[in-house]
Amino acid sequence: MKKLTLLENKKGIGITVHGIDLAYELSSFQIIQIQELLNKYKVVIFKSQNLTDEQLSDFALRFGPPFTPDKNFPVLGSQDSINPIVIVGNQAHEYSKSYLGHQEVLPHSDHQWLKCPSSASLLYAIDIQENSAPTIWFNMVEAYNTLDFETKAIIDNLKIITYNPFFRPFGSVSAKYVNRSVEIPPGDTFSHPLVRTHILTKEKILFMNIAYEIEFEKLSFDKGIKIFNRLNEHILNLDCKYEHHWNNGDLVFWDNRATIHYRPSFGSNVRRVLKRITIEGEMPF
Repeated sequence: MKKLTLLENKKGIGITVHGIDLAYELSSFQIIQIQELLNKYKVVIFKSQNLTDEQLSDFALRFGPPFTPDKNFPVLGSQDSINPIVIVGNQAHEYSKSYLGHQEVLPHSDHQWLKCPSSASLLYAIDIQENSAPTIWFNMVEAYNTLDFETKAIIDNLKIITYNPFFRPFGSVSAKYVNRSVEIPPGDTFSHPLVRTHILTKEKILFMNIAYEIEFEKLSFDKGIKIFNRLNEHILNLDCKYEHHWNNGDLVFWDNRATIHYRPSFGSNVRRVLKRITIEGEMPF
């Protein structure tokens, strides 16, 4: 068995794996090793892959069942619930449906508004032109660890409500603390611990995005927005992040429990096509 070559990102999140072809059957040792790398580094990067849809799905499903959308709680690509592969693309004309285009995608974890948010996701680069946007992941374990003791004491027992952005017109939602005296966003909601525990690593995670409409359960607006603004600033200034500049054949596998990710906007004429598969998760605790 060929030994894997590992290259760590210096900022404490992300590791690049060389010396493995994911198109071939992986040994049980390799699958466990990849899961351990994901637990430790949160983002695992595989270079120069050449995968069919079946091979991409087979690799992803080694780490859990595919995320299955519920028609009552829409998500990105939920119209194509039969196929676990979602096309994240701009100028992706050969596909009947593609999503996200060229606009900015604010820092978020996938499906945080659901009762059981997804546990992990994979993006596989098919056709990336020059001047395409990178993707940036933030380590939300470190986001929690680097908070001051006073803030930890305030938030440790709070619950967060994230409103489903897909009940709004696409692209209309941005980071906002909800003021119930003005408007309550549409759709059913599920509250989760603001500080959740990772089911595999037992680490504490700041489980908050800065992309959607949120509020903290049982807090007044005045108190909630102060905490929101404090955490929002803390996340944006977080140093522990990984910026991936895409090349064709890159496959990035990330822990959706322990990270949020961001994509800046790019030119509307730039072709950028990736395939995404998401793994189902559990109810946060």
